[in-house]
Amino acid sequence: MKTFAELFCARHGIPSDRYGQVVLWRCLYGRAKLLKPLFLLFNRDCFAADEDFVDGVGRLRRLADFKTEMKEFHCHPCNRGVWRRVFRVRISAGRLRKLVAAEFGEVDPDNGGSLPPVAPN
Repeated sequence: MKTFAELFCARHGIPSDRYGQVVLWRCLYGRAKLLKPLFLLFNRDCFAADEDFVDGVGRLRRLADFKTEMKEFHCHPCNRGVWRRVFRVRISAGRLRKLVAAEFGEVDPDNGGSLPPVAPN
């Protein structure tokens, strides 16, 4: 069985080396997209937890393993602070879970049992 990253790249016609950038951008909260360049000026690692989460999820071969990756994301040392927790200058785990469920064609039990729609390009 193919990994999430392989399935995602094939479906959306993107090169595998752009997987992380594309998925991260799709799953960032709106204000995070706006503030990302500013935050990167002051701290190059401010999105390290998000990047590690996307990379880990890219290796998944089934939706059931998503919870393990999400737990690691929540415990990541770079996943701290008011900007990430309160103002959500970070990735949305829910959006990422929906992408994973859509690629694997599985029912997402955390989404009321319905299959989430595929995000537009």
